[in-house]
Amino acid sequence: MTEVTQLIDQRRISGLQLRVLAVCTLAMLFDGYDIQVMALAVPSIAGAWGIKPSSFSWALAASLAGMGLGSGFIAPLGDRLGRKRIMVASLALAGIGAVATAWSNSLTDLALWRFVTGLGIGGVIANATTLTSEYMPQRKRTWLVTVMYVGVPLGAFSAGIAAPALLNHTDWRGLFYFGGAGSLLAALISWAGTPESLKFMLAKRPGDPRIAAILKGLAPEVDPGGVFIEPEIARKRSVLDLLSNEYVARTLLLWLIYVFNIFIIYMLTSWLPTVLTAAGWPRDQVLVGAVLNQIGGVVGGVLLSLIVDKYSPKLSLAAGYAICAVALGLLLVIPSSFANWAALLLLVGFGLSGAQAVLVAIAAAFYPLTIRATGVGVAVTVGRIGAISAPLIGGVIIQRAAPAEAVGLLVIPALVCVAASLLVRKAWMER
Repeated sequence: MTEVTQLIDQRRISGLQLRVLAVCTLAMLFDGYDIQVMALAVPSIAGAWGIKPSSFSWALAASLAGMGLGSGFIAPLGDRLGRKRIMVASLALAGIGAVATAWSNSLTDLALWRFVTGLGIGGVIANATTLTSEYMPQRKRTWLVTVMYVGVPLGAFSAGIAAPALLNHTDWRGLFYFGGAGSLLAALISWAGTPESLKFMLAKRPGDPRIAAILKGLAPEVDPGGVFIEPEIARKRSVLDLLSNEYVARTLLLWLIYVFNIFIIYMLTSWLPTVLTAAGWPRDQVLVGAVLNQIGGVVGGVLLSLIVDKYSPKLSLAAGYAICAVALGLLLVIPSSFANWAALLLLVGFGLSGAQAVLVAIAAAFYPLTIRATGVGVAVTVGRIGAISAPLIGGVIIQRAAPAEAVGLLVIPALVCVAASLLVRKAWMER
C-alpha cells in the first residue's frame, strides 16, 4: 500500500507533472493578459468614443467584481466537481467574455462583458493553483507553484508588448479578440493535455478508472489498487472550516494581506497607463511602461519563492513588500520620465507581484486537500475588496493629484503588507 502524498514527495518529477505545470502556466498567462488589457485599451477607447478616461472606472471595476464572484462561487466548485473541469470551463468563460468585450459600443456593454470575463478569471486562478500544488512534491512545491503563478504577470507584460503592434494594425477591439482567442485555445489545451488531480480523485472518486491511467504516467511500476490517500486529508470539510479555531488566525491574516496587496496591484493595473499619459509619455512608451512592473514580478516571483523554500515565508513576503514600498516612495521624489521611472517600476513589480505569486503558493499550503481550492478562492474573493475599490479610488486620485503622488501614495498599503507578512507562521504551512 502506498499513500499518494508520499508517492509524489519521494519520486523525481515526471513528464506528466511537468505537463500539468506547463498547461496551468499557460492558463495563467492568458488570465494575466485578460486582466491587464482593459487598462491598456482605455486611452484608445476614450479617444474613439470622445469621453474622459476617468469615465471608465466602473468598466475597470466590473472585471474585478467578476473575479471576486468567480473566486467565491465558481472556484470552490473545484472541490466538488474537480479542479481540471472547473479550470477548463472558467477559461472558456473568460474567452467568451473577452471576445464579446470587443463587440461593445457603450460603457454599459464594456462593464457587462468585463464582468463575465472576470467570472472566468476568478475560477481559473484558484483551480490552476490547486491542481499544480497537488501534483508537486513538497521539496519544490512552493517554488513550482510560484513559477506557475508568474504566468499572470508574464501575461500582463505580454499584453503591453503586443498592444502597440495590435493597435497599429487594428483598433482597440483587436486587443480583446486576441486575448479571447488565447483563452479559448488554452481551454482546449487544458482539456486535452491535463489530468484531473490524482489526490482529488482518490479522495472523492476512488473507483475512477482515470486513476490507473494517471499513475501509469506518474509511477508506472506502482499497483493502482495499492494507492490511497490519508483519511484525515480526505475528510469532508466546509467553507466554515476556514474560520474554525484551527485555521481562523491564518485565514484572517491571509485575507488582510490579499486586500492590501491586490489594492496596490489593481491601482497600477487600472490607472498606470493613464498616469503615465498624464506625465507626458508617448503612447508606445506608456504601453511598455505600464507593464514594466509585471516583468519585474516574473523575476521577483521566481527569486522570492526560492527564499520561501530555503528560509521562511515571512522573510520572502516581507522582503518583497519592503522592496515595493521603497520603490514607490522613490517615485515621489524622482522626475517622471521613462528613463527615471523604468527601473523603479521594475522594482515595484519585483517586490509586489513577486510577493503576490509567493502568497498564492502559501495560500494553497495553508489548507488541507478538501478545502484547498475553497481556501484560495475565498482569499481571492475577499481580496476583491481591494481590487474593486482600486479603480474607483484611483479615478478620484488621478483627478486631484500629480502623477507621482497618485502612485506614491501606495506606499501606505505596501507597509501594511510588510507588517502582516511578519506575522505568518511556518507551522501553518500544511504539507
